[in-house]
Amino acid sequence: MRKNYATLIYIFFLTLNFGWSQEYKFQHITTVDGLSHNEVRKIVKDNQGFLWFGTQNGLNRFDGYRFKVFKNVPNDSSGIIGDKIYSLAVSKDKLWVGTITGLSIINTVTLDVISTPSIHESIGTKGILQLFYDGSNKVWVSTEDENFIIDTESLEVESALKGYKIASVAKSLDNNYWVGTDKGLLRLESNSNTIIKNYEIGSFDVYSLDEIFANSYGEVWLTISDNIYRYQSERDRFIEVYSSKSLNAISEDDNGNIFFGSYSNGLLKYSRKTGKYERLLANPENHLSISSNDVYDIYVDDENIIWVGTQEGLDYYDFSRHRFNSLVHLPENNNSLRSSFVQTMFQDTDGTFWVGTREGIDHVNFKIGYSNPKITHIDMGSKGFDSLNSDYVTSIYRDSKGRMWIATMSDGLYLIHEKQNIFKHFLHDSALQSSIASSSVRAIMEDHLGRLWFGTGGGLSLLNQQNDNEYTFENLGYPKLNTNNMPLNDVYSVFEDSKHRIWIGTNNGGLCLLQERGGNKSFLRFNHVPTDPESISNDEVFVIYEDIKRRVWFGTSAAGLNLLKEDGPSDINNGYYFQRYTESDGLSDNEINAILEDDQGDLWIATNTGFSEFNATAETFTNYSTYDGVLKGKFRKNARWKTEDGTLFFGGASGINYFNPKNFKLNDIIPDPVFLELLIDGKAIEVGQSLDNSIILSEPLSSGSVVRLPGNDNGFQIEFASLSFASPLRNQFSYKLAGMDDDWRYTSGKDPSARYSRLKPGNYRFYLKASNNDGVWNDNPIFLDIKVLPYISDRGIVKVGIGIMLLLILVMGVLGFRLYKGRTQTNDSHAKNKKPTKAIDPDMDSDNLKKVRELNVLMETEKIYMDSELSLTHLAEKIDVSTNHLSMLLNEYIGKNFYDYINNFRVEEVKSRLRDPSYQKQTLSSIGGDCGFNSKSAFNRIFKNLTGKTPSEFQNSSLN
Repeated sequence: MRKNYATLIYIFFLTLNFGWSQEYKFQHITTVDGLSHNEVRKIVKDNQGFLWFGTQNGLNRFDGYRFKVFKNVPNDSSGIIGDKIYSLAVSKDKLWVGTITGLSIINTVTLDVISTPSIHESIGTKGILQLFYDGSNKVWVSTEDENFIIDTESLEVESALKGYKIASVAKSLDNNYWVGTDKGLLRLESNSNTIIKNYEIGSFDVYSLDEIFANSYGEVWLTISDNIYRYQSERDRFIEVYSSKSLNAISEDDNGNIFFGSYSNGLLKYSRKTGKYERLLANPENHLSISSNDVYDIYVDDENIIWVGTQEGLDYYDFSRHRFNSLVHLPENNNSLRSSFVQTMFQDTDGTFWVGTREGIDHVNFKIGYSNPKITHIDMGSKGFDSLNSDYVTSIYRDSKGRMWIATMSDGLYLIHEKQNIFKHFLHDSALQSSIASSSVRAIMEDHLGRLWFGTGGGLSLLNQQNDNEYTFENLGYPKLNTNNMPLNDVYSVFEDSKHRIWIGTNNGGLCLLQERGGNKSFLRFNHVPTDPESISNDEVFVIYEDIKRRVWFGTSAAGLNLLKEDGPSDINNGYYFQRYTESDGLSDNEINAILEDDQGDLWIATNTGFSEFNATAETFTNYSTYDGVLKGKFRKNARWKTEDGTLFFGGASGINYFNPKNFKLNDIIPDPVFLELLIDGKAIEVGQSLDNSIILSEPLSSGSVVRLPGNDNGFQIEFASLSFASPLRNQFSYKLAGMDDDWRYTSGKDPSARYSRLKPGNYRFYLKASNNDGVWNDNPIFLDIKVLPYISDRGIVKVGIGIMLLLILVMGVLGFRLYKGRTQTNDSHAKNKKPTKAIDPDMDSDNLKKVRELNVLMETEKIYMDSELSLTHLAEKIDVSTNHLSMLLNEYIGKNFYDYINNFRVEEVKSRLRDPSYQKQTLSSIGGDCGFNSKSAFNRIFKNLTGKTPSEFQNSSLN
């Protein structure tokens, strides 16, 4: 069953009172997602890269998308011996499954349960409490009262440590065994299994999950009951280093941090960097904490993902899905934003963030590393501005003179200069020409001359100040200037670039460039022209940004991103034109809400669906959504800030996301693609299964396997995975069926499968490559050989028989014609001048007309002519008539044969696309292929026959 990855709203619980760490945010997998039981006791990964989870009701293999569940089937030796699983171990191509009723071994390649009569005879149906694979063909197996060592190849069983009850086994870097028993900790020599020393630090309880862990640093750690011990090699002793409740599992991440599980006290993390211990507890108010404080097992995989088996499901921390931190509004928590609707941000000179929301202003102060922020709800009543405590704040800015300006959506503009005790409130007064143009103020900008410009709902306002007490405004808008004027007064952005050009973005009025000559001000206007692909893509221009390379970008509300180009003809718009980037180029959404550039030179674009990271040099987009930790809800126009250390802040309808791309850890683990299942008609094909007297698979599905498909039932689906568990929905796959596909096809982790149908008899090879979540590809494809058997009518003996039958029919036809001709010559000479008439059945004619209408509707609505493999037989099945009947309808009622009829629709579809500017980036041959033409030569020939022009000639004439 494929896991449903629900969209999550990522929020922090910003206090420390509940004992959980903001650093680790866990996703959860339960029975709802296909897990067989929520109590997960053991976690391992096999040699192929599949994860296995042992639960209290079955064994689960996980590929990142789907679960395959193994259970005990009464009186069936092909199933595992029991459903309650307490221990797991992995050796080469084998999974060792310890259950409460005995031991099972699964071949991880074939997924068969291996028959082990000698093991069953030695161990019987005793509960398996401990399994350990030592890396050298030995598996230690312990029951309540006996211990065994089993050779992983020969499966020979020998007794071990008689008289001891073993709770845990580990092997250290010096190749010695460490064995925790009811009589203390034993150190054994690995070759002879002789006891070197018994450490009297207490007894291990086989039922309490006490654990021994030997790590990559050469250290040995123990959990015994409520205590953690660490080995001091220089003194050959163990010392107690920490106490908690019912400690058990131990694991280590790539940074050397060690995690301890406990039954009743959650997770415990030891930081190698600080030497401190930190608890990670379940918190019902934080859905990203661990599910339960009852932890059974911890496993850290090679991608540094932390998997935790708990009493209430499987938890995992995937670093790649938590690159984006957030600040949100939390009811009943004063140390959170007063409102989740963040419209603007500004960082003051002392590092304090001013956050403007729809309900007033907050101050946010971070400690080092942007952790544990302190949030203060500012009471503007102390400044004499009570209304600001509930105003919709649109912009905040401190100018070069130290004055703080606060703009609102409907309550005008505020000025605060505390050092000079200046507090002013500016509102539009229709009777006063020098008042601000509108009380709806959206943008604030100070230019290189120190002039302050304000974008308002009534045009552009320029501050004029004669002294500290006299503030007036020069308003530039549509009524003011009759020529070269602003197209609309609804101004949302004002921006000065490095060339000191002032750009104004408006709502529905396009873009303006302010031009100043000798005290006169005019505007060069840029509007969207539907027939001009180099015009601004939309007249709603809300976002203006200049990158470090001095490229100026314009974000629109519904038509994507525009890059200013300046090398056009000087007599047309001063040489200015625009290059567009939209969803068709990979942008996540065409509504641009904010832009920031990171320290690596990539643009981060906030849209309605998340972030698009844009590499302007390669012109490629990487998109991030709620799946990656981005807040749900659209971002707000120009609500963004970049700090000196490169941390980016974006505000929106759900709060603030902040992150530093320099801290993004690249997943450089190369994935290993695998084939999972072959399906025909939606049903999985088992090894040895026969279809139409043909064995489809004679061996388990793997690279190099041969798939034999019958000629009359050759549609199939292949499901696959990359066995990369970091953000698996972001994994990419490319595949190609050699013999049919000319180019590679692509799909993502949202649908890791490929489908083919109506293959012609012959031999094909299916290739598959995969990437991980960060675009690291495995360029060595795996493959399947696909053999499509001939149709019965294509087989040699049948062809000979058909040939003989056709010859006999021809001979009989000639003889019959001669006999008929001789008889007709004796008839009246007038008879041969009579033209026979055909009686028309009115009911039949009506039925045929209905079928013709049904056929035409089918072509217009379903567009099945775009299927390059469409045949007369397939089309006849669609309208429920015979092929002969369909041929008659086409010839007698429509006046075309099958191919002319279908190709006419295909050509019309191509013509429609060639007229559409959105298809300009697609090649002509790919357009033809998408519309149903199976070869470039056929496409060009048929198109020119029907239109009189080649596809390129038609495209050029249409666009011109």
